[in-house]
Amino acid sequence: MRFLMGVGIAIVLALSAVAVGHFYPLTVTAEKPAVDAEYKFFKTACWFDADWTTTITCGELQTPEQFRLAVVILHNDAEQRRADPIVYLQGGPGASARLHTDGIKSWLNWLRYSNTQRDLILIDTRGTGRSKPALVCAEYNQFNQQLLRQDIALGDELAQGYDVAAQCFASSVQANPQLDYRNFSTQRSAQDVRALMAQLEYQEWNILGVSYGTRLALEIALQEQLAPQAIKLKSMILDSVYPAGFGGVQTWPQVLDEGMQQFFKGCSEQQECIKKLNPSSETNLVSLEQRFMQTLRNLQRNPIAITIKRWDGEAPVNFVVNDHRFLSATFAAVYNPSDWPTIIDAINEVDAQRSDLLKPLIEPFINNSMTSDFNSLTFTAVDCADNPVLTETDYTAALVRYPLLQEYTRDQWRYQLCHSLPSESPLVKSAPQIPTLLLAGALDPITPVSWALAVNQQWPQSQLLVREKIAHSVLGSDTCLLEHLDEFFNQPDEKFTACAEEREN
Repeated sequence: MRFLMGVGIAIVLALSAVAVGHFYPLTVTAEKPAVDAEYKFFKTACWFDADWTTTITCGELQTPEQFRLAVVILHNDAEQRRADPIVYLQGGPGASARLHTDGIKSWLNWLRYSNTQRDLILIDTRGTGRSKPALVCAEYNQFNQQLLRQDIALGDELAQGYDVAAQCFASSVQANPQLDYRNFSTQRSAQDVRALMAQLEYQEWNILGVSYGTRLALEIALQEQLAPQAIKLKSMILDSVYPAGFGGVQTWPQVLDEGMQQFFKGCSEQQECIKKLNPSSETNLVSLEQRFMQTLRNLQRNPIAITIKRWDGEAPVNFVVNDHRFLSATFAAVYNPSDWPTIIDAINEVDAQRSDLLKPLIEPFINNSMTSDFNSLTFTAVDCADNPVLTETDYTAALVRYPLLQEYTRDQWRYQLCHSLPSESPLVKSAPQIPTLLLAGALDPITPVSWALAVNQQWPQSQLLVREKIAHSVLGSDTCLLEHLDEFFNQPDEKFTACAEEREN
């Protein structure tokens, strides 16, 4: 799962917000596919540069609604190659599989390092990467660019963003009925992945899902249970579990509160953070939580304008750092404990009324917001299609339970686009009835351990590994587990015991 936005608080896409009273009902619905419509997979020439000593198959999956989804198969050339491939399901929703030259280079390195002895299958799901038609809106991008240079209160930013985002969805579906937000649901993407595997020449297959990819994997497993195919889904590894019923605006107060509390506690115990907190200073007699809240108040009164370098070579970005944008960038950095000292540098910089050490925190936040590898409109479409809107009463109760940052979460229910993009077929909570290994990082603020525990308790036959010193995306940090994935995929019914020593340390 990726809580990312161009502007506004990092746990909610600011431009997926809706101001109540300004709804733009979508009156045009998706066209039904023709009776004879079916999935088709076409091999194509590859569109990227790569190490061509590796066998690579490129293609497109055409869906009944005429979406065309890019597919890349990296064939494993090991002497003892296994016949059951791994389908990798990326996070998001809205993140691409990075099927471009830089991305494929990374995937080839991953394939060699993980030593799974299996083919790796990658797909750009609907609305991501090279998939067509694309869910894009020039007005949306222009609004983002203009807003970055302005100091606007969060409520006003959300309200302004609503008009742009709602009109984008309405105009997109009127121009092309395929772009109806319901066509981007996790249920539809699960059908796509199953159809792709039915088109390929394999007898069994496995899934490796990370973050949002685990939600997609669980839906695939449910559909497999209800309507089995000739090709068998053999096993799954679910890293940073994000199941149905979790996520959506209703979880923001809890996720933000608990994630920041975890950062305050963990950073206060991390040596690199402690050094930067300068414990000899009188200012550090107060807690990190108090210092952080004071930093937000300082930025609310005196925002700081900085210029940020673009990683893609485009013109630098002029950006105003105010309180809620600082919280956004901080929460994005909380994902990885190695980035925590950068947050402390930024806090110290604001306290000293300087800006230089703000840039290491803000630069990745801005550039990740603008990358073509992530589509925030797709994030919104999937989130709304999957999750029913919580009642305002229930949301208010959540604010009472998690009050630390309620100034920044209070208006989120009122300003969510899902009011006018309601879920007509919410995802069903399910537990996979196939061998499954669940991975969770104890420090994960985005997909908390409790979410993986909920799946594990619902389906005790699954295996759960909790890594104590890791946050989001366990396999992104735990090289031992990555090197031993084959041990689970080879014998998914057996207890997974690899990396026991690292597990205890």
